[in-house]
Amino acid sequence: MSADPFNNVASALEQRGRVRYFGSGQLRAACPVCGERNTNTFSAKAGDTGAVLVKCWKSECTPAQIASALGLEVTALFPPREREAGKAASAPRRVGMLPPMQALELIAAESFLVMVAAENLSNGHVLTDTDRERLREAAARIRYLTDESQR
Repeated sequence: MSADPFNNVASALEQRGRVRYFGSGQLRAACPVCGERNTNTFSAKAGDTGAVLVKCWKSECTPAQIASALGLEVTALFPPREREAGKAASAPRRVGMLPPMQALELIAAESFLVMVAAENLSNGHVLTDTDRERLREAAARIRYLTDESQR
């Protein structure tokens, strides 16, 4: 497969039927998802960033549906990312912790739940399986926030 996304789409479309080109980097064809033979239902254009822009004019088919119908992965619609020489791929972005006030509010709410359970136990009430599971969840949330605050 070519590293050029527009050529990937154009080649896959040519195998399916008639393609009309409009200069370099633009074409019209039948939508590979819903277009049957009407060559006015789909357009593709090479974008400024190297990605290919695809559009179904008939049924608003998504780029993922179009790529799949052409036998391509969605990633084939985008140019490969270039890395700096000798630089390893960056680690995936980590979802940030809650803002401090929200984290404290969550800890307060979970702590209150633990206190109520402790009061119930001290008064002779038996905790149900659902109660115990919810306490495990509260402890896990508090532990998670503690771990996140130390990073």
